[in-house]
Amino acid sequence: MGQTLTEKILAFHAGKEKVVPGEYIVIKEFIGPIGYSFTGLNFPHAIDEHLTKIGAKIAKPENVIINGDHNTPPQSTADVELFKSVRAKAEELGIKKVYDREGIGHVVNIEKGDIVPGRAFVNADPQAALAGGVGALYTNGGRKGGMVLEAFALGELTICVPSTIKIEINGTLPHNVVSRDIWFQVLNDLGPAGAFDSIIEFSGSTIDQMDIEQRMVLCGSVGFCGADGAIMQSDEKTQLWYKDNFDIDVQTIKSDDDASYAQVLSYHAADFVSMVTCPPEIFTSRPASQLSNIKIDQCLLGTCAGGTLDDLRTAATILKGKTIHRDIRFLVSPVTQRVYIQASKEGILTTLAEAGAKIMAPSCDVCVGVQGTLAAGEVSLSQQTLNVPGRSGSTEAHIYLASAATIAASAITGYITDPIGY
Repeated sequence: MGQTLTEKILAFHAGKEKVVPGEYIVIKEFIGPIGYSFTGLNFPHAIDEHLTKIGAKIAKPENVIINGDHNTPPQSTADVELFKSVRAKAEELGIKKVYDREGIGHVVNIEKGDIVPGRAFVNADPQAALAGGVGALYTNGGRKGGMVLEAFALGELTICVPSTIKIEINGTLPHNVVSRDIWFQVLNDLGPAGAFDSIIEFSGSTIDQMDIEQRMVLCGSVGFCGADGAIMQSDEKTQLWYKDNFDIDVQTIKSDDDASYAQVLSYHAADFVSMVTCPPEIFTSRPASQLSNIKIDQCLLGTCAGGTLDDLRTAATILKGKTIHRDIRFLVSPVTQRVYIQASKEGILTTLAEAGAKIMAPSCDVCVGVQGTLAAGEVSLSQQTLNVPGRSGSTEAHIYLASAATIAASAITGYITDPIGY
């Protein structure tokens, strides 16, 4: 019996020829990114404090990444002091990889070449699963309790090999239907626990046709259906993306043809339509064409679930020569500085600004309500990761989630609009 992508990667890190679902293994030599924000979430000082309490230190600081992507640029003197203290603590602990000006860490860590195909990493934030789009395996370090601490203290991690659910998608997607639309439909079908404690492996000709950024977006939100992570095979397209953008050579890796899966789901690409997730939770999505009576106050392109170069190009194509509806605040936050710079070189940011958009710095702030805050009764159409009440300001605001194409088309009309005609 062959092995899945996930099993191959975990076997490599465990130094074993083969692993099977349900088996407990010790994995070594992985990368462990951590993030920080003004709230103290996953803050390096706190991790250091907990390690000190048990008489431990960070075993391999060269394998630790610190991402500062919240409250940036700083909103207060307290934010500034936090950034300064993090850098000082990182120097004290011997951590060299401190990325606090490059953008959202989940993507920055891939751009830096720290996360690569065929290798595992541990992170406390389920959104980091987006790295599955390049063939890297996300290991959940938060939900299962103390795994980040174990990884940092020991330089190794004990995990249970998860089962794999295979989702095959074949064919060509309709015009302006993208990976975010696919995910909304899949989440509708799986529900909040449909992939619990499993890895979702996406495959098929539709995935092969996607650019790398769209692949990452598809993998990034699988935690909402209970999955431990998501993954796709790395192919020649992956190799070219790493080489052309970052001059990094990476391997290709795929599942064996006779690998065993806990479940296999199949979709036809032509059946997908532009979808919108409706408040107050992420588990209810409807076709955009059914929501044309919803008036919008704010639009957002950005966060780790969007703001990619492909997203910005799509929005610019739709908005070029047009004007954003006068009642709408349209915010654009490219996912990383690299994307910001390339979008600027291509004239994309100019096109969006001329249409009426406000261009913002790459950060997580527009997702968590630090910037782009919503008032009571307001409606937002956004690429952000989550739409629970209070996520971006008032608990009485209403957050709808959609793709870049749907957001751009809707920004013109002032109402949720299916982008098929744009």
